[in-house]
Amino acid sequence: MDYFTLFMLPKKFRINKELLNNNFYKLQLQFHPDLFINDCESKKKWILEKSININKGYKTLKSSLNRSIYLLLLHGIEINQKKLLSDNQFSLKKYFFLYEELESLKINNNYNIIHLNDFSKKIENEIENCKNIIDCEFNNKNWNQIINTISQLLFLKKIKKNLKT
Repeated sequence: MDYFTLFMLPKKFRINKELLNNNFYKLQLQFHPDLFINDCESKKKWILEKSININKGYKTLKSSLNRSIYLLLLHGIEINQKKLLSDNQFSLKKYFFLYEELESLKINNNYNIIHLNDFSKKIENEIENCKNIIDCEFNNKNWNQIINTISQLLFLKKIKKNLKT
């Protein structure tokens, strides 16, 4: 059973996150290991595996990056995130310039709220643009464009994470 079926969601990139959350909590209430402490070992083991699968599925579908990679896998396309980072020169160049801009804000003592907010909005807009492209290209089954855009999304998420440090 795939994660979309587990959470009763259509197999597409854009999902209803509220429905995902609601279904996650319903499944957790139904399959939480603490509810089965008095059952036999085989049932406790099965429930624990089910609970782990529910948590893993939730984590996968909750993240747009992980969800896009998982959707590709459902279409028979397996990608390696580390390979994506090293293979996509366009994203590497773009990432370099964005990272340089962030470092410049820090080094030149211009790391103030206004500049930081502007840069953060720029990154968020880029991330949203990637999500829109991925959604559109899944509809078109344009796997190569999806993979390239996932690569860009990976870089942007790393910059976003670096913004918080």
